[in-house]
Amino acid sequence: METNNSTNIKKYFPIIIGIVIFVLAFFATRHFLSSSAADSISTEEALINAATETNQQCPMMINGETKLDNVMSLPNNTFQHSYTLVNVSLIEVSDSLESMKETLKSVLITDLKNNPDLNVFKENKTTMVYYYSDRDGNSILEITITPDFYQ
Repeated sequence: METNNSTNIKKYFPIIIGIVIFVLAFFATRHFLSSSAADSISTEEALINAATETNQQCPMMINGETKLDNVMSLPNNTFQHSYTLVNVSLIEVSDSLESMKETLKSVLITDLKNNPDLNVFKENKTTMVYYYSDRDGNSILEITITPDFYQ
């Protein structure tokens, strides 16, 4: 049974990592470009604007495995990404969720620290939330990264 779970992680993990990095860079670039035209608006307003613009394109398939359902600007300078892994069921990955979450969180933190395209989130000390559900709408995992992890 453990081999099957390891296979599931190996199959989906690179896809998830690629998606997260792509989407973070996409949002940060959009936010950065739009905020240069409106420097006087608050961080919260900028996040709301970025979410509104992005949601006009949602849902959008990121690749054959992952759909970006929406993004949300939440209170307290928080930005959430909601994804569906369209070919995954909770049952398939249930035994490996904690390992998958820890590895993914580590990659996300490293990217937030080192990717210059994401500096806008870093500069504004935005909390990032990543929410994943399976093809049936079941919650798979949620990762919250606060600024103290990537500052």
